[in-house]
Amino acid sequence: MKTTLLVVLSLAANAAVWGNAAASGTNSSGAFDFGALELKVLSPDGKQTIGSTRFMVLRGNSIEEVRGETTYLDGEHDNESERLYVENPKSTPRLDTYEHSFFNADGTLHMVDTLNATSGLASCASYTVGKIKVRQSQLEVPADSFAGASELMIVVASLRQGIREVKFHAFACVPGPEIFSVETSLPDRSEHWPLYPGDLVRLDMRPDLGALNLLLAPFMPTMDAWFNPNDNWNYVGGEFDRYFRGPHVLTLRVSPAD
Repeated sequence: MKTTLLVVLSLAANAAVWGNAAASGTNSSGAFDFGALELKVLSPDGKQTIGSTRFMVLRGNSIEEVRGETTYLDGEHDNESERLYVENPKSTPRLDTYEHSFFNADGTLHMVDTLNATSGLASCASYTVGKIKVRQSQLEVPADSFAGASELMIVVASLRQGIREVKFHAFACVPGPEIFSVETSLPDRSEHWPLYPGDLVRLDMRPDLGALNLLLAPFMPTMDAWFNPNDNWNYVGGEFDRYFRGPHVLTLRVSPAD
């Protein structure tokens, strides 16, 4: 299966941590600084702030760990943790492990998505009324596979290098574990987005499932992501489904002046 970009970006707010793009394997200047990124989570109509996203990056030798937390005013929250192996500053980062947990307002688990890229073991667990349903698979994980934060990292880093055709593989629970081939192309013109100033570039991240499009596309998560080519291609916001068949929300980058 192919997607025009990622079918599921549970933390769509995430952007590049490293200046390396898997599409080329070369070093890029101006790596994204998670510490400088603050995002508001908005209602589907963009009129209400319903949450916020925060990040932390831990670095140790050749391991980088990205931790993200999104909290909602109704008490729900999401936690994401990724470990990536970075051999040296000029090498392409490789995903080691990924875990994304979704919590209900009362603190109980709603879903947990996990992937061990080395062993290929992946699981998608859902919790309802005290019952647990786990979908587990042994996947073949290509070297250019990413999940969560690192997926958008590849897009941002590639845009900064002038790459117009971005290709990699992505992990998602839809609802069971899957590895997707991902391709996206940079549009020829910029657009205006009412929620953020400037001439921006929008990437439409709707799934392309080939012959299954008519049957499955209406049930697949979608995402539109906006990038600012006049600000080092930083991610400035977008709209997406929190998870497979989950609520639709928007994210918006908070300007340091705000």
